[in-house]
Amino acid sequence: MRMRGRTDGNVNFGWLRANRYCYIEGEVRPLLSLVAGFISRADRNNDGTYTVNSAEITYYTDFNTGALLDVLEMPVTGKKVAVPLYRSEPRETLIAKQTQIREVSGGNAGMTSTQSGAESTEPTFAPRGDVLLERSVGPAIIAGESLSIRTSEYGRVKPYDKAFAPVFYKESAIWTARLEDVLRNDGAFVPTTLSYSASDSWRPWMKMDNVPGHTMGDGIGGKVERFEDLPEDFLEFTKARHPDVFRDPKSAMAS
Repeated sequence: MRMRGRTDGNVNFGWLRANRYCYIEGEVRPLLSLVAGFISRADRNNDGTYTVNSAEITYYTDFNTGALLDVLEMPVTGKKVAVPLYRSEPRETLIAKQTQIREVSGGNAGMTSTQSGAESTEPTFAPRGDVLLERSVGPAIIAGESLSIRTSEYGRVKPYDKAFAPVFYKESAIWTARLEDVLRNDGAFVPTTLSYSASDSWRPWMKMDNVPGHTMGDGIGGKVERFEDLPEDFLEFTKARHPDVFRDPKSAMAS
């Protein structure tokens, strides 16, 4: 948990920078890039697991220039689609060696309000339906002076409305830190880098339901102790598009 976040109850900030590609009938095509920020706080449970309350904001950018995307021309269909901002509602996640959760996803395309009153765009990414979430932590691998721990997540949405296609997401992340830092007993926060890969179905906003294929992504990330130390472009986009979070980052986690 010290590699992924913090263990002292204070707020943790993480970031991810990644590229996303289309995989269609064996052909890989660049689609877009992204920069994401994460705000979280962890509470230790009596059994040694952690409950993490977190929120995520993601911006999709041009694959070559890094400019924020408002419209994207999709491959094969040639459709020009509006590119939504992604802002999740605050949610709790159990961090344990193995977890399996069944729940209901947010809703159909449109916007909903987070508990803080700001708009959440989660419904544009998954239709309302039954959700299966599986998460795991491990193995841990020591290589020289470094420790790496793998975390995996798989999610699948079975929509209630048959007009929507099923949605899936498979993510693997490898968190790496200096072994010496992890073994110290006096630190709640350990500097960590992140290696990320993921496979993802077409999302409703892409309007690709009849095209066989999916997206793939890979990237790097890390975590910082202060909101202002997140990537500069993420901060610029947040100041313009989510000023409430820029003014007060903890507002993204308001309950």
